[in-house]
Amino acid sequence: MKKRCSNKGFSLVELIIVIAIMAILIGVMAPQLIKYIEKAKVANDTQIADTLHNAITYALMDPEVQTANDGSELWIEYFTKPNQLIHPYHGAIWIDGAAISIPGNCKFTEAVTEVMGFNPFTTSTSQWGFKSTSTYPGGRIWPKVIVNDSGNSFAVYLQFTDRTGNRNGEGGLYAYDDLENHNCIFVK
Repeated sequence: MKKRCSNKGFSLVELIIVIAIMAILIGVMAPQLIKYIEKAKVANDTQIADTLHNAITYALMDPEVQTANDGSELWIEYFTKPNQLIHPYHGAIWIDGAAISIPGNCKFTEAVTEVMGFNPFTTSTSQWGFKSTSTYPGGRIWPKVIVNDSGNSFAVYLQFTDRTGNRNGEGGLYAYDDLENHNCIFVK
């Protein structure tokens, strides 16, 4: 006698119910996942800004850099001059919005390059590895350095970013003490 197999597979109703449950779960989880992905990108860019800040700090304290007479003294002056905006981009720095040519091959840039793994003053920002969503129409993120009023400290900030991960970044030239009032990623 043959036993009749009663297993016919899933019914159409069962498949529709499973698909509906999966769609609801994806709909609930997707926004949270996107938020965590953006926060991971912000953390990556904060790490890059922190590495640049540390690289410049180490270079400023390096005795070889301090005693070098190869253009390093100009770098030291710019990073210790109160209220100066320094914008590392395409081989020049911006101080108060004016591009000033600074020696690119000196002990200072060598010390910064050693920590960063590349020369941040001559490398295009598109090659830095920034991951945050830029609010700039062209999609670029620019690192900027601002020296405080006393000239004894500086901050690195990333223009057109949002450290909260909400994509509400701003572009602008900020004062050292005013960075906390803006959404940009910064390290002091």
